[in-house]
Amino acid sequence: MTARPVLKLTNLTKRFGQILAVNGLSFEVYEGDIFGFLGPNGAGKSTTLYMIAGLVHPTSGSIEVLGHPHTDYRHVRTQVGMLIEVPAFYEHLSARKNLEVLGRLHAALPRTRIDEVLERVGLLDRAKDAVREFSHGMKQRLGIAQALLHSPRLLLLDEPTSGLDPEGSVSIWKLLRSLVDEEKMTVFVSSHLLHEVEENCNRIAVINQGVLVACDEVRKLLFFSKEDFLLMFEDPSVRARAEIYLRSREGVEIFAAPPHDTQAASLLGEDTVWIRTKHGLMPTLLSELVEHKLTPRAVIPQRKTLRQFFFELTRRQPLTL
Repeated sequence: MTARPVLKLTNLTKRFGQILAVNGLSFEVYEGDIFGFLGPNGAGKSTTLYMIAGLVHPTSGSIEVLGHPHTDYRHVRTQVGMLIEVPAFYEHLSARKNLEVLGRLHAALPRTRIDEVLERVGLLDRAKDAVREFSHGMKQRLGIAQALLHSPRLLLLDEPTSGLDPEGSVSIWKLLRSLVDEEKMTVFVSSHLLHEVEENCNRIAVINQGVLVACDEVRKLLFFSKEDFLLMFEDPSVRARAEIYLRSREGVEIFAAPPHDTQAASLLGEDTVWIRTKHGLMPTLLSELVEHKLTPRAVIPQRKTLRQFFFELTRRQPLTL
């Protein structure tokens, strides 16, 4: 059964004068997703997030939240929790008092809800402490607590682990996964930290210069993209002949050095060739090398990371539309 879209963007476009910041974005975020939204600086991520949050009006296109236009503010405000940029609080007030003030924005908030969200983010034991005494990580967790006050269905987060130490980042992602698993929430995360997105998000969208360049499950994007291999031959002469053949073979790229950081880089030498192939081509290519008496003594596949996939996509110039 197909999951229901919680967030749907259709041909979303935003111009600032002559600048086209977002160009026809269309994608869906489904129930239960931890959805990563990626792109280099200036790609249009923040503008897109501000439009989803209702802080910036689109030039054209549409945004739907649980089947309602995002301009239906009465509906959207009850369904969406947000932490955009750095959370701001009254530093001299306690964590609980800050949430009490923010809770007045939501009608009929149960009196017990504030302690519930403080416990959810691991701050109940610090509820009476002034926020000025909180670390950066604690303020991030308090920011998520305020976004959870009204029990939203969709949580929008902008760089939730930026500036945190590894322990703090792990704590935030653990919290987000528990919200999805236990409260059936959907999480939309804009982030530059690609290794964290790869480890924790099930689906991603990548934009470059305002254009969508990829959107799918992380495992599918990494598995079905081009594959890298290190081929090792018996001696440099066989390697040289193999390279001549490989250079003439359609669907094969050869690199003089590793195209990305890899542990296998230390194995490079006069008897090795680093290649990139179309997905699924390697078995056929090996048969051809054997047939031409150019059999490699070892083939070392290189697992592609989200970081490598991201740079492959964003280094290309998108088509002019």
